[in-house]
Amino acid sequence: MFNFEFNSLAEAFLMQSQNGQNHGIFVWSVLIIVFVSILATFIFYKMSIKKITKKLK
Repeated sequence: MFNFEFNSLAEAFLMQSQNGQNHGIFVWSVLIIVFVSILATFIFYKMSIKKITKKLK
């Protein structure tokens, strides 16, 4: 269950469990969604802070 070693890149993408189910697409899609959401949030707030500083000057 906690074996993080992959023999190939294909195994890392598929992440096949012991019962033969591939759940890698779900793991990678969640990681991409989280990363994009955090990145978008930082970009949005950075732009908001720039607008506020321009108004204060």
